[in-house]
Amino acid sequence: MTESKEGEASWDYKDIEQEILRFLESRGSIKAALLHKIENYFCGRKSKINISKEFLISCLLNMAKEKIIEIIIPELFRVKWSQKTLKNLLFLEDGIYLCRKFPKIRSKYLYTSNQNEYYFNSRKISPSAKKLLNKWMEHLKLILDKVRNLNKKIIVFDPINSNPIEIYEEKSQFNYELKSIDFQIKQYTRIKKKLNIPLENQAEVLAIVQGYRSRYMCFYIPLIESILKTIEYIQDIKNKIRDYKKILQNYILKFAYHCLEFVKSDYIEIEGNPLRWESFLNYFDLPIKVLDYDFKSIQFYGRTFDSYQLLKVCIYIEKKDHKIINELKNFGYQEFPDANYDNFIAMGNEIEIYYPCSTIEHIYFLSKYVCFYGLFLLFSHSFEYIKKLKPDIKFTNKEKFIYKNFMPVIDSLFDVHGSIIPKKLVFKYYTYDSDELEVIYNHFLISAVKDIEKKFYKYFKLRSLLR
Repeated sequence: MTESKEGEASWDYKDIEQEILRFLESRGSIKAALLHKIENYFCGRKSKINISKEFLISCLLNMAKEKIIEIIIPELFRVKWSQKTLKNLLFLEDGIYLCRKFPKIRSKYLYTSNQNEYYFNSRKISPSAKKLLNKWMEHLKLILDKVRNLNKKIIVFDPINSNPIEIYEEKSQFNYELKSIDFQIKQYTRIKKKLNIPLENQAEVLAIVQGYRSRYMCFYIPLIESILKTIEYIQDIKNKIRDYKKILQNYILKFAYHCLEFVKSDYIEIEGNPLRWESFLNYFDLPIKVLDYDFKSIQFYGRTFDSYQLLKVCIYIEKKDHKIINELKNFGYQEFPDANYDNFIAMGNEIEIYYPCSTIEHIYFLSKYVCFYGLFLLFSHSFEYIKKLKPDIKFTNKEKFIYKNFMPVIDSLFDVHGSIIPKKLVFKYYTYDSDELEVIYNHFLISAVKDIEKKFYKYFKLRSLLR
């Protein structure tokens, strides 16, 4: 056992194995995490466990040999941005823009690997193939030491009691299907003058994207990026693929499935936590929830996907409270009889959402802010009922109008006004050009992320102390 950290001798392999499994168990419906997240938890300066990375890696590799966990590395590529001249776009003036690229990670220490395949997948190695497994574990130990930031590409997965992880498999293990036929949104513009976004402004916003990826990147990001990259590649060579439509649909289902797992695990099904503002409703035990959030249909155009989504939110109200039920109906809310239980009625809103997108950061933040806009708008319209229901919490108008914090983003991208109950959100800047979309999302969405997240974090941390 290495003793490179003070107190490390108090831990043995079995102790750390159990702690690793507990950590993965807490991750949500898919029991997985990036290696760099595990390193931060077990080896960071504020870690309660405080072991060395060498000891941790040794434990993880030993667990992989014993098939207690699995180690998954998608195709190794980086995400970088470079200047590119764009012309004849729908919404942007001709000019120089920062555009995303995906160069392959290269190092003399890495094996040559095929495009759109796992670099390493321990699930494919039989437990009886000890020599092969040992060879790979030694290789992983070497490249972790020699290849920079590789820990942000390695997924550690506990397959027991977990939903599956799939990227390049030909057959799916999960039972997910899109629920609607194809759709088509007429491309149009309400913008009379094209957007002029200076390069320096783009660079400032890009720093927010890179900071988010550096600090908060979870295993869903490289996983979904790998699927997006594969979908783009399949479309490029579709004339060479016999079952093109079937294969493409398989990857689209993987994409939708993992996007929804990401959303649900990160803010829909999150438990109350004073450090996570997204847990506001659960933390205060409020009867407001997301009844359904799902893709109804997805169509791909290169790296850009066009999506038709459905968000359904509700509040549970006692049947005897006719006044608030009628008030909500007058606002435009409806009853969802299938969600009623005992003496409670589910009153809420169903929103159709249509938008194109091409990057995981934008999928994440846009769906997040649309979701919480819908939830907190319902909270606002139910405010008097909630104050009676939770008199000890002392909610004020600050909470009542919390939905307004999302309006700069929602209104900029969907043209929503005030407290009107939206039934359909259609993206303003409908284009399938992935570079143009990224610049637009960065300008209107990502530029607001830092302020929104910082404001909500500070507010909720303080509010939870005053509970």
